[in-house]
Amino acid sequence: MNSEPQSQFKKWEDLDITDDFIFSRVMRNKRLCRTLLEMILKVKIGKIKFLTSHHAIRVEPNAKGIIMDVYLKDENRVINVEMQTSSQGDLARRARYYQAAADIDNTPKGSEYKDLKQNYVVFICTFDPFHQGKPIYNFQNYCIAYEVPIPLEDDTEKIFLNTAAKDTTSLDGELRLFYDYIKGKVAQTDFTKELDATISQMKQEKEARNMYLTYTTRMMEFRRDGYEEGISIGLQQGREQGAYEKALKTAKMFLSYGDSPEKVAICTQLPLDVVQELVQKQ
Repeated sequence: MNSEPQSQFKKWEDLDITDDFIFSRVMRNKRLCRTLLEMILKVKIGKIKFLTSHHAIRVEPNAKGIIMDVYLKDENRVINVEMQTSSQGDLARRARYYQAAADIDNTPKGSEYKDLKQNYVVFICTFDPFHQGKPIYNFQNYCIAYEVPIPLEDDTEKIFLNTAAKDTTSLDGELRLFYDYIKGKVAQTDFTKELDATISQMKQEKEARNMYLTYTTRMMEFRRDGYEEGISIGLQQGREQGAYEKALKTAKMFLSYGDSPEKVAICTQLPLDVVQELVQKQ
């Protein structure tokens, strides 16, 4: 997600795949998500489990929290995918923090280091994050003390897609045409056509539109306070029962679209424990 809160949001009709709200929901389609991941990572993705309840992560109470766009795991790896449309010059360090947080989040007490899964962080950027003109940047850890670098083999990788690249001939055809779609060109592959159709269908749904309006209204009300997109500053005093019931209904709608309890609490101003009770009742 973009690390700075937006003062203005796009109109519902103008949203596309590069918007967090759309991207995170489209990627809830496991087939589309798997296809995109396999194009980027060049590995076979197993059974996907979305880590919805951990979508918002705070490693410990006093640590900086994060909210992830797409956060999932399969049998062998944990993966975080972010759509990034602006640069504040901190992507490398953000990737480092996201990777560490995901490791801790997926390593229960009593685990051994050998139990750590492969850990991927992917930023899909609509700009060139490293100003080298390359369409994709893959980073792993190596010892640089020798002529031939020695891989650390810690099973981590940070990947940055530069969808603004002018020369994408080094990419596979499917991925290259995905870049074109990100740039606003007409969908040409089965994958991008399905993406486009899914987005079009979503934008016809009244509930999804209402969710977006609620989301933008709430997010503009919150100031930054620990999480990258802001943490709720508390439930407003003196709420009346009708407003509370409406907030509960909105929360249920957000949860049905796969949002985390933490994020739903932000958008509805409901206490987190109330939202978590709703999750248990689903």
